[in-house]
Amino acid sequence: MKYGLSRLLAVGFCALAAGVSPSASADAYPSKPIRLLVGFPPGGPTDIIARLIGKGLSEQLGQPVVVENRGGAGGVIAARVVATSPPDGYTLLVSVESSQTRGVALNKSLPYDAVKDFSYVGKIAKQRNLLVVNPQLPFADVKGLISYAKAHAGQLNYSGTYGATSHIGGALFDMDNAVKMTFVSYPGGAQPITDLIAGVVQVGFFTEATVAAHVKTGKLKALAIAGPERSPDFPAVPTLTQAGAKPMELSPWFGLTGPAGMSPEVMTRLSQTVAALVQDKQFQAQLATIGAVPIVGSTPQSFQKDIEREIDYWKKFVVDANVPVN
Repeated sequence: MKYGLSRLLAVGFCALAAGVSPSASADAYPSKPIRLLVGFPPGGPTDIIARLIGKGLSEQLGQPVVVENRGGAGGVIAARVVATSPPDGYTLLVSVESSQTRGVALNKSLPYDAVKDFSYVGKIAKQRNLLVVNPQLPFADVKGLISYAKAHAGQLNYSGTYGATSHIGGALFDMDNAVKMTFVSYPGGAQPITDLIAGVVQVGFFTEATVAAHVKTGKLKALAIAGPERSPDFPAVPTLTQAGAKPMELSPWFGLTGPAGMSPEVMTRLSQTVAALVQDKQFQAQLATIGAVPIVGSTPQSFQKDIEREIDYWKKFVVDANVPVN
């Protein structure tokens, strides 16, 4: 017994001398660069926000954060990489609705369980969405759009990519306002907006950053904000509710997510970092330049509940709106 105690004391002394303590792993994290995966190609809105997040995390954590693009399948490919990575906090994901919530409802199966296979750290930002139309259409507001769509059922086309907010926005607008427009699916990129400007399609729901320049030059007309408040960049454009339509919250969010099983210490460090980042004035100003706003107050617990609630919402929506499932 005496020998055992002496040995334990010796081991404990050596551990203390080496700087090891119960909180050492938390204090040491991160001790090397972090991979931050984004599920979309370089240059797009998600990539731009991911790089702002990566820069902010690097400044807060004191380690390089390397943004890695793994585009494809609406973010599912990147999400799968993170879901199957070691839960050590060194492989993280800029998570989005298309891979974590809406995509669950729009696909018969995914290569992961969006509820169980991830550690949700916190939501970081969301982007405003605009309802825009070709300016040659014979109406000037949302009520006019609804009246025209009812009188010309199926004749108005809205453009976008299957499963993206550009697609879901039109489907929600149809369902909520008892109209019928035709969805024209595009693989992605700038072509949906190019065709909207050309009049090939007539209606679109796009992020503010994507269409702001075209609205300002008159190539597109903004009828409403698909969210709860007006945009400071377009103060004259009402929300859908203010414009006389059913309310719609179509503000794609961006969060920080890791593999399931990350330690409480790492989760706490990352959660505190996200909380500090969204309060940072410089970060907020950078978000504003791309039509995005910070999400303040998100926690791992609230983020997890949001994921579960949103999956249920989108599953019901897919049935109610008769949206085809992949």
